[in-house]
Amino acid sequence: MSLSEPAAALAAGRLSPVELTERMLAAVEATEPHVHAYATVTADEARARAAELAEAAPAEAAERGPLHGVPVGIKDLIDTAGVRTAYGSPRFADHVPARDAEAVRLLREAGCVILGKHTTHELAWGGRTDSAFFGPTHNPYRRGRIPGGSSGGSAASVVAGSSLGAVGSDTAGSVRIPAALSGCVGFKPSRGRVPLDGVLPLAPSLDHLGVLAGTVDDAALLASALTGSPLDGPAARPRVGWLVGWFDAVLAPEVRAALADARARLEVHGVHVEDVVVPDEPRMPEAVLNRIVAEAGAFHRDAFERDPGLFGPDIAELMRMAPRTAGQAEQDEAAIARMTAFMERALGAYDVLAGATVPITAPPIGAMTVGVGGREWPIEFVLTRLTSLFNAAGLPAVSVPIALAGGLPVGLQLAGAAGRDGAVLAAARLVERLTPPLPRPTFAERSPV
Repeated sequence: MSLSEPAAALAAGRLSPVELTERMLAAVEATEPHVHAYATVTADEARARAAELAEAAPAEAAERGPLHGVPVGIKDLIDTAGVRTAYGSPRFADHVPARDAEAVRLLREAGCVILGKHTTHELAWGGRTDSAFFGPTHNPYRRGRIPGGSSGGSAASVVAGSSLGAVGSDTAGSVRIPAALSGCVGFKPSRGRVPLDGVLPLAPSLDHLGVLAGTVDDAALLASALTGSPLDGPAARPRVGWLVGWFDAVLAPEVRAALADARARLEVHGVHVEDVVVPDEPRMPEAVLNRIVAEAGAFHRDAFERDPGLFGPDIAELMRMAPRTAGQAEQDEAAIARMTAFMERALGAYDVLAGATVPITAPPIGAMTVGVGGREWPIEFVLTRLTSLFNAAGLPAVSVPIALAGGLPVGLQLAGAAGRDGAVLAAARLVERLTPPLPRPTFAERSPV
């Protein structure tokens, strides 16, 4: 669902923030039994905020901009004043922050109504959003499949129609992975563009905030509110480097076919697309995941030693991993540096680099390995294989839905040079314009919005 139409109706006075918020809360009630996208719903607070915004003078609403009165959700990793923020962990089940994270403050300043907190993988340390403590979040296109993660609740909610947009975190792909697997747009701006104050860290050298929304324009509106500046890009057709070699060596056949169709649509419309052969890098993406284990393990070490029972089984296993040796860390960082340097060189010749967001469609809830490319892989290696590098490099990247394969979404990832966020969004708009929209999930058709 797009927030642009209700935003335009709000601005024109055809719709009130109160009416729109009530519709969205009804959508939450209708869809939550299917997806479990919310950790906490703040219905009373949302109604009070909507009533306050409805009383605003037209000049005040216009000054706030196009998000005045728009209902959104916030990932449960991001602090919200007076509202439980559990970080997907029983350790923080009663945690109520005193202050909003800076990103939340910026959205409130822009006039957003906060509907509640979206589910996250425990401590944001995983790509599945299938909490052992609070229950799994389901893919909106197929119950029993993961939505991706760790911002899985945000993607599921946007696709189900129970929020018009969301803010999530992205450390190894946690905005783009669920966007691809659940069927919406997920955008991670360049490193440093969105403040991280008030966000529980996972791996500080990799952490970013990003947005999830129904369309590229919606994502740009939300990201602009968070960055403090419009993210406009060039109108000309982009020069696209299509990532092959190592980058497309591990792809499910249905994902490969969807990518080929997307490339053909671009080329038929005159977009210049060339192969960029990515060299083999055997330590990727494990190198990035190893860095996360080192940084997150250090952050949570004391709490784990005090009470390991407050950690889910997958997180406990990560906490028990032997630390990297100095030699292993050196090899990991050298691999990351080589791949980062390659991508940065390639972006000297192209406006954006393109390839799959995730090599597979959404696997079943509970799966810890997946078969692809003729071998069985740990699921996190596959989910983060094509996204984590852009966190290490700090580059802007977006996932755009391009197809349903076997009834499940496939995403195309576009990345650009640092600071060229607008160029990435412009290329994503073109892909979106040339791609037939995905049909809504069947259960969502019963939503009152």
